Amino acid sequence: MIIAALLLTLAVQQDTARVLSPRARAMLGRFPTPRPGEVSVATRFSTDTAWLGEQVELVTAAWFPRELRDRLRRPPTLRSPSLSGLWSVQSQSTPSLAATRAVGGQIYDLFVAHQTIFPLGEGTIEAPPATLSYAVPASVSFFAPEQRRTLSSRTVRLVVRAVPASLARVAGSGPTARSLQLAWRAPADGARSGTPTLVELVVTGTGNITLWPAPAIAWPAGLRVYPERTDERGTNSAGRLGGEKRFRYTIVPDSEGVVTLPRVRYPYFDPDAVQVNVAAASPLSLPVLRTSRATDGRARLPITAVGSPSLASQAVRDWWPLLLVLGALPPLLTARSGRRRPVAAARQPPDPEIELRRLLGTPVDAGPDRVAGALRRRGIGRGDADQVRAWLFALVRRRYGPGVAADSPSLPGGLPRILAALRRVTMTLAMLAVPANASGQASNAVDRYRAGDFAGAARLFADVAAWHPASHAAWRNRAAALWMDGDDVGAAAAWLRALALAPRDAVTRDAWRVATSVPPDVRALAPRVPLSRDECILIALLMWAVAWYAFARRHRPLLFACAIACVAAGGTAMWRWRVESAPRALVRAGAQLRVSPHPSAPVLGDAAGWALADVDGSAPEWALIRLHDGRRGWVSSGTIAPLAALVR
Repeated sequence: MIIAALLLTLAVQQDTARVLSPRARAMLGRFPTPRPGEVSVATRFSTDTAWLGEQVELVTAAWFPRELRDRLRRPPTLRSPSLSGLWSVQSQSTPSLAATRAVGGQIYDLFVAHQTIFPLGEGTIEAPPATLSYAVPASVSFFAPEQRRTLSSRTVRLVVRAVPASLARVAGSGPTARSLQLAWRAPADGARSGTPTLVELVVTGTGNITLWPAPAIAWPAGLRVYPERTDERGTNSAGRLGGEKRFRYTIVPDSEGVVTLPRVRYPYFDPDAVQVNVAAASPLSLPVLRTSRATDGRARLPITAVGSPSLASQAVRDWWPLLLVLGALPPLLTARSGRRRPVAAARQPPDPEIELRRLLGTPVDAGPDRVAGALRRRGIGRGDADQVRAWLFALVRRRYGPGVAADSPSLPGGLPRILAALRRVTMTLAMLAVPANASGQASNAVDRYRAGDFAGAARLFADVAAWHPASHAAWRNRAAALWMDGDDVGAAAAWLRALALAPRDAVTRDAWRVATSVPPDVRALAPRVPLSRDECILIALLMWAVAWYAFARRHRPLLFACAIACVAAGGTAMWRWRVESAPRALVRAGAQLRVSPHPSAPVLGDAAGWALADVDGSAPEWALIRLHDGRRGWVSSGTIAPLAALVR
């Protein structure tokens, strides 16, 4: 039996070896076995002292006799220390079986839980005791009482040393890392004048990639530069975390020739050598060719300010509770039983950081650099964005730094002005301003469109439309950018959405007539009734109210006329709602139907360009479509242009 148990234990140990970090496994020798018959629990840091921002492992280990564990009615619980003042990147809260030893003729199992952490402030960090709890039955009887036992480990300390002042001045805002490398990545075929090109500055190495700041770049003249979203790809090499961080930029050269991406220096503190090293990206020459586009002969379509949705759309989509009240009001007027609404309690002012992230649409775990980039993309000046970045970094250090009393970092002087610029919507019935996120994106998109960066403008107009799905101007501007970029299918889908929101808009109708490459069957999808769905709903509501007035006045001709108009308008609105909200899409040329949402999945066939498809489901980067000929399969989401919002 003992041999069988040992074989089972070794099999389990091989599985858990893949879970436990190699750095944590290397610490197992520091947890000596207890005396025979006893249970022990201990907690240790991988080092007693660490530099600011250096990776540290915190391991909690418990030795438990196999014979005692078999007697327990329920498994023991091991609670690891809960720490503050640290950036926790990776943790294993569920203990795993890491080793088995024979002690005094008994078999002992070692259960381990570990955390991978990065200290963010100098000082001493104490890890509170870990707790091991278990209940031992008094006898073999099932009804025998249990004796509850609890063991606690000793408190362990980690001393965090700040980067020496002389080195900190050289490193500046550089991170604590190891073996960093910096390199430019650009398209192999170069760039084209007046055409947006995506380039990347890639930082690779070991450390906490989330805290690596954006490098300072001195861009050459003749380039328009637009920061894009930053990408992170983590790696784990022998338990040491790291990876690569890609800082992306869209550049638009103004003329043909050769543009040289500059040499970039990226200082960082190396905790092994206790010195500041500099990772450098060598200059990269990028040929700029003359632009040759199939859409050069097209006249540039006009675009307008995004503005707010129409009054009908605002009323139906934003004020629908009020419309329900108005609809129920006529039958209740005769009873005169209306009550005063209770006065709403005064709202507490929102937290500035939460309000800032809400307005920008950035998640709570987005780093300060990403927030500052979002501010720049929304038209906020570089100086204000840098102040917000420094303030967020100070908040991160205070929140995750050592647990010492500290005043909250002072708010940047321009933060109220920034929030006011971002918050272009009031909660009154006016609601005529465009939200700040959409406003900043729209102004940036207009600039890109006028500069000839149609692809970048279409991407930003898509963000504006996502913020304002009821704004026909946002969809019309996106259609114009896609049309000038050569994406006729995507432009047609955007125009159809704009026409559904504002069928009588003259600018949209003129652009729709210019798009002569759109097939007749797709043109037939445009609404023929010169009223939007929301306008039909308001007309139905108005006729409903007038019908009740006629009923109260016993005016039968007016009652019948209003009832017919109410039913007609309401029926049209319901029909338009079914058609416009149906998950349908236009298929771009080159779409391939696949068995499953994977690029290596078998191909079922090709889908013709401009085909109208029903979308039956979606997955990240994929959509399940059904063509009108009955064929069904998965296609890449980039090969379809939705005619309505697709819910995953």
